[in-house]
Amino acid sequence: MDYIDKTPVQVVMVSEISRLGRRVVDVLNFVELLHERGISLYIQQFNMLTMENGKENNVAKMLLQMLSIGAEMENSQRKNRQYEGIQLAKMKGVYNGRVNGAKSNPSALLNKYQNVSDLLDKSELSVRRIAGITGHSINTVRKMKQLKEN
Repeated sequence: MDYIDKTPVQVVMVSEISRLGRRVVDVLNFVELLHERGISLYIQQFNMLTMENGKENNVAKMLLQMLSIGAEMENSQRKNRQYEGIQLAKMKGVYNGRVNGAKSNPSALLNKYQNVSDLLDKSELSVRRIAGITGHSINTVRKMKQLKEN
């Protein structure tokens, strides 16, 4: 929103409604915030503007509400399926998850990811580039960078 406040924006584009938020309330609040600033939302999936010539498009508003409810339900179902899959894997003994309270100490992590540590020390490469070179995730590289900065 800082960018929108500082820059004259007329339209915000999204590929689909689920990109705006996970909950209906969040999506509707965001769209309301845009409309208060005179900014229209363009939803590419439906080739639809929520505001035209300074007036709200009532059909778009109704569709936005219904589709955001659908996106929230889809997210909820995904979480339920994931939970059920984890429970099934636990029953089969395939999945144990992380042990409660399991944390590696910083020196163990620095030793485990020595190649990441070396690249962070000796280069000006981005986190994303180091992740690509070492084959570790971006989050692992970020975590290592934070450890080194502290």
